Amino acid sequence: MFYSIKVKIITLFSLVMICFTSILLVTIFINERENVLNLELEKSSEISNMHASLLNQEFAQYIAMLKMQSDDSLLKKNDPDKIKQILQRLMKVGSGNFVNAIYVDQNLNLVDASGNKNKVTNALFLKSEQWQNKPYNITVPVNTLFEKKPVIIVAVPVLNDQDEWQGTLAVAVPLKTIIDKLSSIKLANGSYAWLADSNDLVVAHPAPSVVMNARLSTENTVDFPGFYKITRQTKLQNNGYGRYYDTQLQESKIVTFSKIKYLPGWNLFVTTQEVEIFRGIYSIVYSVLTISIILMIAFLFIISQLSNKVTGPIVRLTKDVKASVTAKSNFIRIIHSKDEIGALSKAFHRSLQKIHLHTTQLEEIVRERTKEISSKNNLLSEQNNKLEVLVSKDSLTNLYNRRAFNALVEKELSRAKRHHVSIALAILDLDHFKNINDKYGHDTGDKVLCRLANELTTSMRKEDLICRWGGEEFVVLLSASTSEKVYEHMEEMRERVATIDFSPAPQVTFSAGMSTYREGESFTEWFKRADNALYKAKDNGRNQIVKG
Repeated sequence: MFYSIKVKIITLFSLVMICFTSILLVTIFINERENVLNLELEKSSEISNMHASLLNQEFAQYIAMLKMQSDDSLLKKNDPDKIKQILQRLMKVGSGNFVNAIYVDQNLNLVDASGNKNKVTNALFLKSEQWQNKPYNITVPVNTLFEKKPVIIVAVPVLNDQDEWQGTLAVAVPLKTIIDKLSSIKLANGSYAWLADSNDLVVAHPAPSVVMNARLSTENTVDFPGFYKITRQTKLQNNGYGRYYDTQLQESKIVTFSKIKYLPGWNLFVTTQEVEIFRGIYSIVYSVLTISIILMIAFLFIISQLSNKVTGPIVRLTKDVKASVTAKSNFIRIIHSKDEIGALSKAFHRSLQKIHLHTTQLEEIVRERTKEISSKNNLLSEQNNKLEVLVSKDSLTNLYNRRAFNALVEKELSRAKRHHVSIALAILDLDHFKNINDKYGHDTGDKVLCRLANELTTSMRKEDLICRWGGEEFVVLLSASTSEKVYEHMEEMRERVATIDFSPAPQVTFSAGMSTYREGESFTEWFKRADNALYKAKDNGRNQIVKG
């Protein structure tokens, strides 16, 4: 099926279309991906710069409010009532952005808008020469005596007529104010703004659990691999961007940052999910892919119809050729066309006629030769069987001869080792056989040997090997038997032979030596042990079996 011209045309067209579509999609994705990424980075950078400027303006307003009040002559007179009025005025002007207003005199005595007083022991509000050339001071988030949540202290110096420091005027801005202002920033889906102070502590974030708990690191971390590069950029640049992976959410993110002028070392970050950035390009790719699939299906239908017209005659010719070969027929429908297909069908028709003629003649010759070869093979098989008997069997007793036994014993040993069964060897020798030959003649001796061979064949199992080793000596190989069972069986055989009538010869007995195969010994060593046992049986008076 996959070798037909039609399939090749359709397959080739499909591969070309798939390659073209794939290249088109990859090109669109790569080009548009970079464009989208650059646009998103530019947009995100503009947003972070814009809102960093808004935070700058916010803190600039706080500082301007404090500056205006710090120049009030009533404040410089150090009148407690006037100071309280000024502090309350600051709270009112702050429109809810402040949780407290504070004044600290040159002796570090503190009073707030509620009239609370205290002695400042930790000089959060700088004094004396440390205020020189420093128009304001903004702290990182701190915990104060009067506010239960972290606040940012915005402070300005109060100077006398000689421009000497005589106190500090400050307001406490809660982190919630900063967080609310960041949350009001309009960002794209999957984006959020957050803030880190000069100590790299996250002070504003959409996730409350992160605020005042998470700290930026300049070393790579398991939770946010790659973010340390962005942290290092914030130490060197006013603006920048980077990419990292959030292992907790299993997603890639892109971050832009901008420094805040009035908050030295502080950075405003805008984080965006990478998948949201590329959602547009994915939509374009899916649209192109859908259109390509529809066009591919339409073109495949057109190509299939056109290929049918081209390949139809070829398919018909192919079927006719196959049918003629299978059915041994010389009939092929000639295609009446003036192109190459018509000429090809006529050539096939003439060729098949000649081929079938030669095939018929060859088949007849082959049948005759096959009969001759079959006859000769049958004759050869009969001769081989006769030769095998002559080579492997003893001509007198029809038992295995020594040559055949030596070949078969190796197979039996291998089988016994493979199946972990016991195997025993027994050597039998007729007692005083020479006297029988001398007294009654060799014909009688031969009959005694044949009668004993027949008795051994009848009494032993089919899988046991019985061999005439030479003269009046026989060897029996018994497998899957223990030494005791072999001995009992051979003893029964010895007793039965002693009762057989071998007339005109007198009673016939035999002596035997037997041994069980030991792991690792050779056949020669095994045979030697059985042979030695046979000699012991003869030395002990014959007509007995000795185990070796």
